[in-house]
Amino acid sequence: MKYVAVLCLTLCLSLGLFSQESDFGGKVLVSTSWLAEHMNDPHVVVVHVAGLRRDYLSGHIPGARFLWPGDVALSNADLSYQLLSVTHLDSIVECLGISNDTRVVLCGINGNVSPTARVFLTLEYLGLTGRVAILDGGFDIWKSENRPTSTETPKVSRASFTPKLKSSVFVEAEGVQANIRKEGVSIIDARAPGFYEGTTPNGMPRSGHIPGARNIYFATLVDSTNKMLGTQTIGEMFAKAGVRPDDRVIAYCHIGQTASLVYFAARLLGHEASLYDGSFEDWSGRSDLPVELPPKKDGSK
Repeated sequence: MKYVAVLCLTLCLSLGLFSQESDFGGKVLVSTSWLAEHMNDPHVVVVHVAGLRRDYLSGHIPGARFLWPGDVALSNADLSYQLLSVTHLDSIVECLGISNDTRVVLCGINGNVSPTARVFLTLEYLGLTGRVAILDGGFDIWKSENRPTSTETPKVSRASFTPKLKSSVFVEAEGVQANIRKEGVSIIDARAPGFYEGTTPNGMPRSGHIPGARNIYFATLVDSTNKMLGTQTIGEMFAKAGVRPDDRVIAYCHIGQTASLVYFAARLLGHEASLYDGSFEDWSGRSDLPVELPPKKDGSK
């Protein structure tokens, strides 16, 4: 019986009935070495995230597909940089050749870590949690290591993708308000300290921050080469901001882009996370929602 079980397991693995060799193993961040080993794996799709198509056409990882950040979030008449419809997102994903079984590696360029993180969380929202990761350091690190590049645009067959929405990825103002100072939830403001403290003009209706929010400036989560800091260092930053190991993290910023990197860092540490898409643009423009300013150094309000 034991021999039969081993034989069945071997057969299942050879037929790919269990996890493919390209599984991320729960990782949301992969190295250039990992990707180099899996470049020819048909289950892996590399998506090159760039604000301009010319940055993609001038060079990318061989076989990588181009994605403009505006394909997943755009401004409307009410708010900036908002989530687009599921129908639209489904079409974008299918045109990239991504199916529900695909492993997606997102590759940023020129330090665009937060737009790449925004794509990451959007794919998690669509149901690809566990099947999407970011290439640490992006295309810049890949090139610096003299790894192969290409200027050819690959021919991509449209795939079939069925969204399985993880609605907790995005949260509205009411959801944030309901979790202010709530046990087990940490609200993190990803803006620069001056915006969080209300000392730097932000061009919005009000200054300050959401009550109870703590500040982790998104740019401090990466090093000078735009690689993520080590998990121990990021964990210490989160702990200093009052985030406990089992907390759910709700991240926000000005408009919902840079906070995407705080969301990603939270996922890197194993937290459940959400993004307040409207962020402070929405919150500060609503008179029914409170804002908070740090007490002045002399103790006055």
